Amino acid sequence: MEQGGDIPSVFDRLGRGAAAVEEGLKKVTSRDEVYMSHPVLGMITCCPTNLGTGMRGSGHILIPKLIAKIGFEGIDKVARSMNCQARGSTGEHSEVIDRVDISNWRRLGYPEYNLVEDMIKCVNVISQMEDEIED
Repeated sequence: MEQGGDIPSVFDRLGRGAAAVEEGLKKVTSRDEVYMSHPVLGMITCCPTNLGTGMRGSGHILIPKLIAKIGFEGIDKVARSMNCQARGSTGEHSEVIDRVDISNWRRLGYPEYNLVEDMIKCVNVISQMEDEIED
């Protein structure tokens, strides 16, 4: 995990890593295609909720005032209205204390850049909501 907010850099590193793994698999298997894919559904992964890109991008944000004001359920409701979801910062169903993990909710049938945009917009809106709460 990387600290900070340079999501384009993280996304670029993810792409380079995936390309390196793919090239390595091609060399080892002597095949042109090393991942299962479908022309409509996209990449085939182990979890059917990840059909398509198989990507879940997330950002952890520190929002103690917003958690106190509207609770985790309220934050998740905002996130879901923006095609995202809120989770505890140590994983799904984990305790929420002062920060949450915001990630793209939809995965099937959308290109990666749309999913990253969803997450970035949602993180920005929820961060703005936190900033607007007076101490």
